[in-house]
Amino acid sequence: MERDFVNPMRILGLSMPPDVADEMRDAQFEFERAAQGITKATKGVRRDLPVELDPSDLKNAQLSWEKGRLAINSFFTSLNAAVGMKEMTMIPPVGPNQTKEYGRSQKRYFELTKKTKLCQNRGGPTLSQAWGGLMITGYLQDSCGIPDLEEYFYQR
Repeated sequence: MERDFVNPMRILGLSMPPDVADEMRDAQFEFERAAQGITKATKGVRRDLPVELDPSDLKNAQLSWEKGRLAINSFFTSLNAAVGMKEMTMIPPVGPNQTKEYGRSQKRYFELTKKTKLCQNRGGPTLSQAWGGLMITGYLQDSCGIPDLEEYFYQR
């Protein structure tokens, strides 16, 4: 959570003018509070063990998720306004058409995260290329296998 969301939000906020940075920081703090709410609601629940969930905990987790969605959308709105572009896509509300409205492929996301984690386990792009060069002779190959991020982020 820290590496994937909070730290990039913090870095972007610090690189903006003070008035925009305040809005972004408020949205970041709200997002962090929502994430803590999810953590608190799911405390003691592990994915690999089938456990009966208390309906109130489930409701609290869903409420925190919605607060987090609104907070990150607020962050994205501030960021889009600050840079003068609409690069960051808002996360639509929960509903039957949520994934269609968002316009991103869940399959491509899972492939990207899987390849990124494999690359990190190999020591990152620099080390994996060095190891790949030692093991594969005759042709150059990206041993990380991470797809072009430009193509991934503009999947419409």
